[in-house]
Amino acid sequence: MAVWQFKVALIPRRWLNAGGEIAALLIDEGWETASAWEGVHGEALKSRIEGILPRGKSWSPSLTVWGSAEFNDIQLFEEGGCVESLNVRFDLRKPDMGLFKSIVDLAQDCGLAVVDMARKRNVSDLNKLVRAAAESEAAHFVLDPASFLEQLGTSARAT
Repeated sequence: MAVWQFKVALIPRRWLNAGGEIAALLIDEGWETASAWEGVHGEALKSRIEGILPRGKSWSPSLTVWGSAEFNDIQLFEEGGCVESLNVRFDLRKPDMGLFKSIVDLAQDCGLAVVDMARKRNVSDLNKLVRAAAESEAAHFVLDPASFLEQLGTSARAT
């Protein structure tokens, strides 16, 4: 993921409604959402996503990509026809408000929650999603790269 990209995960709302907790999806290297997607097939999602971004290049037969890894993209991982993860990366160098709205609409239409995994919170409405992007490290980098890199260097030295 590029430093200028804000990333969210989409997960089934039914999993959250059944008591699933966002914190339970976090692992050392990031997050793992396969448990939230258990038993969900991806064909309907793929059809719906086709209208949001054009099909992109994938590096794995288990991964379907729409958009571009350098800019905005949507990534759907599947195993045995079942979804394991659905992630969206927004390029904050040139924010695409249409894409933000399309992702919120996709989530509402398909019974999904949009989750800012970095802050462990549900951002499923447009205002919350845009606010989360504006508060992200990617936004910090885009607005003030020197300050971002200085802060990164300070944290690295402190560890």
